[in-house]
Amino acid sequence: MSDSGKVLLIDGMSFLFRAFYGSAWGGAYRQTSSGVYTNAVYGFTKMMLDYAELARPTHLVVGWDVASRESLVRSQWYDGYKSNRQAAPDELIPQFDLVKEVTDAFSVPNLGCPGFEGDDVLGTLSTRLSQEGYEVIIATGDYDSLQLVSERVSVKILKNGGKHEHYNPASLLALRGISPEQVVDVKALMGDASDCIPGCPGIGEKTATKLITEHGDLDNLYVNLASCTPKMRSKLEENRDQVYLSRKLATIIRDVPVEYSLEDALWEYDRQVVQNKFEELEFGRTMAARVG
Repeated sequence: MSDSGKVLLIDGMSFLFRAFYGSAWGGAYRQTSSGVYTNAVYGFTKMMLDYAELARPTHLVVGWDVASRESLVRSQWYDGYKSNRQAAPDELIPQFDLVKEVTDAFSVPNLGCPGFEGDDVLGTLSTRLSQEGYEVIIATGDYDSLQLVSERVSVKILKNGGKHEHYNPASLLALRGISPEQVVDVKALMGDASDCIPGCPGIGEKTATKLITEHGDLDNLYVNLASCTPKMRSKLEENRDQVYLSRKLATIIRDVPVEYSLEDALWEYDRQVVQNKFEELEFGRTMAARVG
């Protein structure tokens, strides 16, 4: 651990959605005796405790999206950004506020910034804190966060079955063949259907990775288009503006105006306060034992 401490940054939306869908496959949603849906909150809490036990942080923060798609900065750059997103299920909607009641019980800060996404909040925090000497671990399901990897920042990508992939600069190079600085350039070429980032039509992940590793970065690729096959050169020339827009959309913003106090993020909590919230939500003995 660094001299300053270790900070665990949790992608709130990623955790909550994974918890909801991971426990809803059978169509039966966990509820309290009064009918309050808690399946996503229960799963989120379990995952938060799992990663806190794994990482053993001195501080813990949860970052959230706090804006509608239309009000996002990226939607001003590109109207189609995330335009395929559907409304959250009715059973999940009340749990957005409920999960923050649980994190509040743990004295964990919930941070967001209007117009920006949770990734931008985590990107800003990880950049600031790593520069201040903290070791930072980001837990998320979003591979875009790999661009944040550095000597002091590692990323754990959530996988099914409670597993994860751990990335630092060395493992990112070993597993995906690229550096943190190349993550966004690969995404610029291949696009991202889940976020409606267009990329360059006809270029997938394998080809995008090959082009970027051969040329170093996107700018150098465009400087050396003459070295590409005529077909590839034509694709890249025709879609140049779209590719650079895609890079802008995929780049995590690291200077959003989010305010926080690291002192408030100390991973310390009043066990009785947490137990009271668990009892209210009828989480049961197994969960209660983890904070007992």
